[in-house]
Amino acid sequence: MAKIYCLKIDNTGIACWALCYDNPKGVREVLTEDFKPLVFEKESEARAKLESIEAERRREDSAVAFSKAEAAEFAESQTWKFAKTYAKTCPHEYLVKNRLSDEDKLKYERFVQTMKADSVVGYFYGHENKYLILGDHYYWFMYTPDNMAVDLINRTTTDYLEERDGGYYYKPRE
Repeated sequence: MAKIYCLKIDNTGIACWALCYDNPKGVREVLTEDFKPLVFEKESEARAKLESIEAERRREDSAVAFSKAEAAEFAESQTWKFAKTYAKTCPHEYLVKNRLSDEDKLKYERFVQTMKADSVVGYFYGHENKYLILGDHYYWFMYTPDNMAVDLINRTTTDYLEERDGGYYYKPRE
């Protein structure tokens, strides 16, 4: 699996340092935060940010998973944002870690561990995913490099989920 790394790049004629990773197709990408590329003037700044990202992943990895009941309680206590961009094609909501209180960030990390421990194999238009099914919702997160914590969780109702052939498949409403 891919990891985030520091790389010296040429940014419009100016040498600088970026945090990069190779996506699942092997294409190098610059990591973004709040939709802004993580590019720094100094290598030391880039390395400090990388260490911060890796420390957050270590915290997430050491979090204790919730029981499914606790996970459901956490999920229902949060304010999920509707993904307007996908309203017609793939309606869902999302929760962004960096917009939570410090206390909820710790609970978020426990929720991620629950997702990793209790997920089932799912498919979204041929792309394999892991889904946590809780009540009337299922939850997933997108690909993240190995040394990066999960920063966004998605959810939608089980109305969009169909079990078949030993897996769960996204099922658009008709």
